[in-house]
Amino acid sequence: MNQSSIKQWWQQLASREQSLVMAMGSVVVVFLLYTLLWQPLNVNLANTESKLANRQALLTWVKENTARYQSIEPNGEIKKTSGSLSSIINRTANQYQLTITRMQPQGESLQVWLDTAPFTELLFWLEHLANNEGLQVQAIDLASSDKSGEVRVRRLQLTKQ
Repeated sequence: MNQSSIKQWWQQLASREQSLVMAMGSVVVVFLLYTLLWQPLNVNLANTESKLANRQALLTWVKENTARYQSIEPNGEIKKTSGSLSSIINRTANQYQLTITRMQPQGESLQVWLDTAPFTELLFWLEHLANNEGLQVQAIDLASSDKSGEVRVRRLQLTKQ
């Protein structure tokens, strides 16, 4: 259909039919605007608000557990295990089902990297290393992971106490 045939068709319609076609066209335009713009924007907004709430809850949980971990004082009965730092770390990481991706000696300390680890397991492992193995965390650098409740350990520096 070209423009002239549409124009002829329009002119053949009675004024009442033209009004009905205009009203129907308006309804179709409003429907298209709603389904193509308004509804997807609202759905996306709701999803984003949900993700934000989940991440805020995770952040609160991480802060609470980090504060609790930092407030734990050693009871003075630290067992000093024999063996090299790397052997202690490998053995205990396997106990907590953590996968170490890289280790690098740094003088008297050892740097450790983990791709992803459940945050709670990481805390329990670090607590075990401090309380049972006589190791101390000198520095730790964490990043969030794609999965909820998991972190990436970019750098963990451990030393014997």
